[in-house]
Amino acid sequence: MKKRQPNYLISKMYCIKCGREGIPVSRIVGHYKEPGHLKKIYCLHCKDTTNHIEIRPFGGDYHYEDFLLEKEYNNFDNEGNRKEPYRIFRGNLKKKGVI
Repeated sequence: MKKRQPNYLISKMYCIKCGREGIPVSRIVGHYKEPGHLKKIYCLHCKDTTNHIEIRPFGGDYHYEDFLLEKEYNNFDNEGNRKEPYRIFRGNLKKKGVI
């Protein structure tokens, strides 16, 4: 019998520092990370290793617009980590009437 090859889906990665799309990451189906996962990889635009946000094109609770919201309202520290978890951050913005 032939061994079955795993299926892969590609996630887009966006740099926390410059906000531009970076090197995509392929994941085996069923081995996904949580929505909005941070991964430290090399940015082609910054020429440095920075945290990138993983955005899955096949669903999930975190989209490119969410990344832009976090970047605009400064939810990332100088090292590229989140100051608050995304759900708490979004809830605080809703309480303030920003979104």
